[in-house]
Amino acid sequence: MSETVRSVERAIDILTSFTMENPALTVPELSQKTGLTKSTVFRLLASLEAKGMVEKNPYTHEYRLGIRILSLGNVVQSSLELVDVAKPIMKGLSEKTQETVNINIVHGTNRVCVDRIDGNQALRKVSEVGKLLPLHAGASGKLLLAFSDPEIITHVLKEQKELMEESALNNLKLELFDIREKGYAASFSERLEGTASISAPIRDYTGEVIAGITISGPLVRFTEIKVEQFIHDILDASEKISREMGFMKGKLKNKLL
Repeated sequence: MSETVRSVERAIDILTSFTMENPALTVPELSQKTGLTKSTVFRLLASLEAKGMVEKNPYTHEYRLGIRILSLGNVVQSSLELVDVAKPIMKGLSEKTQETVNINIVHGTNRVCVDRIDGNQALRKVSEVGKLLPLHAGASGKLLLAFSDPEIITHVLKEQKELMEESALNNLKLELFDIREKGYAASFSERLEGTASISAPIRDYTGEVIAGITISGPLVRFTEIKVEQFIHDILDASEKISREMGFMKGKLKNKLL
């Protein structure tokens, strides 16, 4: 085990030592709970404090979980709320289309599936919940990338500049603009050969895109007629979930690339 991994595990041990019963702890108390030396605890607390993960009371010398933890908790809470709200609409969409429906969110400069309803056909596309996937490929990723903050878009494009031909990179930029204009993304045999996906944005009460809902399945079933219907269905589902999350069209923010 590398020293970096060991330090991360020790920092996690410190953070999980704080409980409802013991919200404030001193260095000796943390040392006793974690089995780490006081010097190690002090060093790790200094790093955690610098990142806002813990806060120190200068009078009692006790440490508490910091405001950054609350912020992370809000992110988790938001994701859980989204899944609860989206679940019945996802089920209805999957039953109507007979295809797999999933919800994806941005995680750093990647995307991750947070919930999935499998289609009821023997041949179907399965998206692994919790698996990190790129933002620059596939309908689910590109949809989220197109509506991401400029900093994330710039970072991803900069990464791909080293890997893509200039023409492909320019096409990606144009595609992101097109997705924002149309309000949905579609991909055919792009990230995975023989599969197709159509994705639409989910917005919160502020108008920000917080997730994407996607219909996906084997390319052979995504005929021209079905694709037109799927686009209509996915936009309808995304609007329903967005309304449940408090979004009203008058609050839509028109951010440009």
